[in-house]
Amino acid sequence: MQPWGRLTKELAANLRPVLPDAVGATVLAIGKDVPAYAPALDSDMGPVVRRGTELALSRLLDLFGTDDAALDERSVRFYRRLGAGESAQGRSLESVLSAYRIGARVAWEQMSTAAVAAGVQTPELVSLAEAIFVYIDELSGASAQGHASQAGARDVLRSRLAQALLEGGAITDPVGLQDAADAAGWTIPERMAVAVVPVTPGREPAPPADVLAIVDDGEALAILPDPSGPGRRRALERAWEGTQVFVGTVRPAAEAPTSLAHARRIQRLVAMGRIPDTRVVAAADHLTELVVAADYELLSELAARVMAPLADVKPAKREALEQTLCAWLAFQGDRHRVAAHLHVHPQTVSYRYQRLRDLFGDALQDPQERLALQLVLGLPDIE
Repeated sequence: MQPWGRLTKELAANLRPVLPDAVGATVLAIGKDVPAYAPALDSDMGPVVRRGTELALSRLLDLFGTDDAALDERSVRFYRRLGAGESAQGRSLESVLSAYRIGARVAWEQMSTAAVAAGVQTPELVSLAEAIFVYIDELSGASAQGHASQAGARDVLRSRLAQALLEGGAITDPVGLQDAADAAGWTIPERMAVAVVPVTPGREPAPPADVLAIVDDGEALAILPDPSGPGRRRALERAWEGTQVFVGTVRPAAEAPTSLAHARRIQRLVAMGRIPDTRVVAAADHLTELVVAADYELLSELAARVMAPLADVKPAKREALEQTLCAWLAFQGDRHRVAAHLHVHPQTVSYRYQRLRDLFGDALQDPQERLALQLVLGLPDIE
């Protein structure tokens, strides 16, 4: 027997007067405790939620004393559509289920108070609690099915849209791209950036709702609405907790492939130790390094030429000389600043610089050669 079958029609009649208070308290609690619903309940959606809650609780009372299923076919379709609609609006399944859980809790608080006032005994109160929570569980289950179905379809559409953007669809097929964006429920921003996010297979974190992402072969390619906006960097850190985010340059949608290329180049520069290894590495913060590393073959050829004087130096000593030369160029020959940066005595800096003068000769005084050396050596990692 269904749990509401053990409850009487008389109890239902005693509880109906509290429905308006139960409905009002439920809507207020959802708006307070589920952030995803707070703005919506202040708009045209508020009366809709209120009416839906009223109908749901009223049907529960209609079930008292019967062995009917919680939902008939029509109700199942309704709550599935409701879940699909919430998914289409961008609200997560957890938000939907939280709203249902709050509804069950508030309904129990309101109805149990009225039942006790009507003289209902403990066994019937237990049955009332079971009836409320089983009934709400049936409703939330139907909505979860609808949400999952819609979310699956939306994810496919969003993945296709992301792929089209990364392949330059904004140039080759702008009309088709706009149709794809409309179908996915995503607004193409005027400016965007593409990020490369290494992820662990099977543990891919969910991106923010306004981010398109494709996960493949241990990495996510994410299309971000202008990441330079207020709070965007912190939002990226929270969204991909535990991994790095390499963000390409901010560009129009038509240049998404270029932004992706810059994100990958930034990732390589971090691996090479050319730029700091931080949680979010943005191309906009390292444009100089990107320009220098734009052609690796030419950079390697330049490095082979300007660093030739160190070719025969033993590796350990060569590394110390390179660090000193890098800092000397960056600090414009300030011996004390170089020493403080390298954590050595100023006299050690003087000795090393004299050794560099012996190896490089007049090249250290030539502006063009100094620029070439800085391009090859980069900048010291200043704390």
